[in-house]
Amino acid sequence: MVWRAYYLIKKDNYLKISTLLICIFSVFAIILNIEGSNCIVKINSLPIFSNSSDEDKEVGNNSDFTNRGAEAEQQQGNEPQQQQQQQQKDANTQSQEALMQQSYELRKYCFLVTNLYVYSLFGIIIGFIILVLWYIRYKKIWSWKKNGPIN
Repeated sequence: MVWRAYYLIKKDNYLKISTLLICIFSVFAIILNIEGSNCIVKINSLPIFSNSSDEDKEVGNNSDFTNRGAEAEQQQGNEPQQQQQQQQKDANTQSQEALMQQSYELRKYCFLVTNLYVYSLFGIIIGFIILVLWYIRYKKIWSWKKNGPIN
């Protein structure tokens, strides 16, 4: 009886490895599941922006010569406003580019977390497979205890 316990605890690498794999990868799976949930919440809270804006669209009617002269006078008076609008557009595009970069980095991180979570689940499955192999391999030792010694 003592040699069985020694054999199972000290010499049995299948049992050690399977238990170690199941424990470590279970902890990783729990941590990565929580991190993945937080990551999805962050992605869903990102602002949605479009590439086109209503300010960029200009509609003009140049069919009348009198309107052209009036428009030219208005354009000369509106140059500071146009420069200000251009600066606002530049600032808007810079902020959109920064948001796009932040979104890309966040999605890349979430992709990594999701893949690591899946691999940790594979580690748990491999641990259970090794545990089943251990049980099948040492079934004779356990069954000998039930049937008694063979003479």
